[in-house]
Order: sequence, then C-alpha cells, then structure tokens
Amino acid sequence: MLCQNCSKRAATVHLTEVVSNMKKEIHLCEECAQAKGVAIKTHIQGLEIPEFFGQLAQSHGQTASGANAEAQVRCDSCGLTFEAFRNSGKFGCPDCVASFKKGLVGLVERIHGGTQHRGKVPNRATERIAKQKELMELREELKRAVAEEAYERAAQLRDTVHKLESKLGYHTDGADE
Repeated sequence: MLCQNCSKRAATVHLTEVVSNMKKEIHLCEECAQAKGVAIKTHIQGLEIPEFFGQLAQSHGQTASGANAEAQVRCDSCGLTFEAFRNSGKFGCPDCVASFKKGLVGLVERIHGGTQHRGKVPNRATERIAKQKELMELREELKRAVAEEAYERAAQLRDTVHKLESKLGYHTDGADE
C-alpha cells in the first residue's frame, strides 16, 4: 500500500481515528508521518518491532516465513503477487480475485467490518425493498401456519401474499404455496 500523502513510498504508519462513531484510516510513509508530527515508536521495551512480531508469530505457531507466505501468493494468470496487490491496491487481471481470496477476506473484513455488503439503498427503492422483506416474512409465516395445521390463518396469509405479489408485479401461476 502506498502512502496516501506522497503516493511514492510504502505506507508503514497506519493511523486509525474514530470521531462520532465514524472510523477513518490514514496510511503514511515514515517521512510523511514525521512531517505531520506523528510520533513513531520503533522500540517496545528494548525490542525492535520486527523482532516483536516475529516472536509473536512464533508463539502462535507461525514462522516469519509462514507469515510472509501469504504475501508471496502469486496469480496464476498474470503473475501478480498479493504483496504487489497490497502495495498498488489494483488487481492485475480478473483471476487475481480467486488467487488472492484467502488474503482478501481478511483485508475486506478489516476495512469494511465484514464480508457481507451492507451498503446504502437508493431512496426510490426503499419502499420496494420493505415490501419484499414483508413478503418473505409472510411466506415464512404461511409455512409455519401450514405446518401447525392452522389452515384458516394460512388461507388469510396466502391471500395477503398474493395481493402483495401483485402489487410488486410478480406473476403468480395460481398455484398455492
């Protein structure tokens, strides 16, 4: 990953700021971080940071070369390494996604807080999505009513489902669910 300030050197200083429940990450090289007045500590109680992480990985059953193995994963199609992808932020070809899947899952979880999309919905689609959700809930309730042999309730739910389907423009073949 390149420095977000100069876009020339590798980002080695990663700052996370949380303001009003909004998380913002800034990635800088050492030179830009020092120019912005960010204090960089390279020693932890007399231990160099690379040594610290190497010892930490070994204590969890990983070797430094094992931790590095993920960075050396290479795309079979274009030859791009995962480390090169992380530095540039760009894939070399469509097959890179499959080649780097293991590393991408962790990266996406760290950046977005999960791997399931929870993006914004256009205002004009909000009502339709709410109706689709209601339809799914009604269908589940209908299945439960049939399983419980509450046939009168099931008939009411079936009629409600059909009305909602017609409002949404779904074509029904007249067969009951």
